[in-house]
Amino acid sequence: MCVLLLFLHVGAGPAAAQGTAINMSMNGEQAVHGDEIVVLEDPNANITISAETRIDLIELRVNGDTYRSYSPNSTNFDRSLPLELDPNDNTVEIIAKADGVTTLQTAVTKYTAAPSVRYTSPFSTTVSGGPNSTINVTSGQITLAGDLHTLLDVKRIRIERTTNYGPDNSNSTTDRRFHRISNPGESFSQDLLLANGKNEIVAEYTDSQGRTNTDRFTLIVDDKTDPVIEFDVVNETYTDTVRISGTVQDQTKLKRVEINRTSNNGSQVLMLSGNAKPNPDRLSYEFDTTVELYNDNDDNVFQITAEDTAGNIRNRTLSITYDPEPEIQITDATTDVDTETVRVTGKISEAEISRVTVETVNSATGDRLDIVRVYDAGGFTDEVSLDQKLTASRQGTIVNVLVVYRSGQYSTSITAEVPDTNESIETNNTAPSGNVSSVQSSESANTTQDTTEDSSSNKTTNESDSSGEKEKQTDKESASPTLLPIRTREAFGGIVIVGGVYLFGHWV
Repeated sequence: MCVLLLFLHVGAGPAAAQGTAINMSMNGEQAVHGDEIVVLEDPNANITISAETRIDLIELRVNGDTYRSYSPNSTNFDRSLPLELDPNDNTVEIIAKADGVTTLQTAVTKYTAAPSVRYTSPFSTTVSGGPNSTINVTSGQITLAGDLHTLLDVKRIRIERTTNYGPDNSNSTTDRRFHRISNPGESFSQDLLLANGKNEIVAEYTDSQGRTNTDRFTLIVDDKTDPVIEFDVVNETYTDTVRISGTVQDQTKLKRVEINRTSNNGSQVLMLSGNAKPNPDRLSYEFDTTVELYNDNDDNVFQITAEDTAGNIRNRTLSITYDPEPEIQITDATTDVDTETVRVTGKISEAEISRVTVETVNSATGDRLDIVRVYDAGGFTDEVSLDQKLTASRQGTIVNVLVVYRSGQYSTSITAEVPDTNESIETNNTAPSGNVSSVQSSESANTTQDTTEDSSSNKTTNESDSSGEKEKQTDKESASPTLLPIRTREAFGGIVIVGGVYLFGHWV
């Protein structure tokens, strides 16, 4: 029975012997049997042991080796001593023998490594493996990003970018840019602007204890992407100048933006950069310029050219139709035979107009009947409205519209319309009150031979159809040549007279 009890007591292992207590702390942190303590440097171990009986032996072991040994011959022990630990994982054990054996064992991690980084952009790495010494990228605009792996908080990140730019290696200028990030947390992201070619990167990651991990690598920009050109311009205009606006963008840096007239290679340089030094203001360029137009539209073809510092070139072509002649729209030109007037309505547009004149002409005689200056304000306008009443002729009226614009003069002619009611009266051989033309008899209107008859034939016919005052009017008209209504119409760009006039015994 005694042997069995002794076996159970000894087999308790790390359990404290009855009446024996072991306490140990490192840098103020209490050690617990079976747990872990993390230190950043060799710690001081504060050890206290108390027992009900005399303590015969105390051993302090580090990683299995006896680090210190004591024989206090007392019921109490109190000692503070520095520990020399290996980097990373360590096992610290205290063994005390009094009336039995008591053990306190704990794992101590001595963390000496600086923060490590798993890069995610513009390249990828593992936590243990750093970046390659040389890395190719295709754009001057990159984001350096990664996840931070560290026991302690990272307090600051410092990134330095250095590039040499110039015509060649023997004559170059150094450009250096620093970026700093404070308290980034578990990850970081920093935009970097690179020059075409080599860019040296130094990235430092420092934790709260001042431990720093430094990565050094070279980013080589191989930009083969052309700049992007977007522009806004009218396709057709009536002015002799036109505005062209737009935006040019590039991934590394713009070197040149210009507009060329393709017919004579006339160039207008909008932007020119003298070197390849990284510049965020040259990643995008907005332009707003004016070009002159020529009468020959073959000369109004332009090419927008954009070039970046890597030599990539993008061209965009645009063509502008220059049509300065005004557009004349007449919506109404109807003759009022009672008042002997014609009302002209419409508008003149699509030109730089300086003067507008409207006139009426007797289509039978060519005499000018009326003239009105519609617009003459001493400046240019792009639209003039028409609503004018002018003198007209019952024999027929031509309306002329004359426009003076920036590039010259333009005119058009139209024939004033006669209401259908008047034409119906003429067809029925009934002369309306005040009509300028006599009505021809039905015989003369339908038979060519009747045109040689004397005026008495007309008189006889009219007498059979009329009486009283109408007969006197017929006699008066028979004493003069008979006139037919005259109308004109537009044809082949001019005026054609429709109908005829019986004058001195002949049709003309």
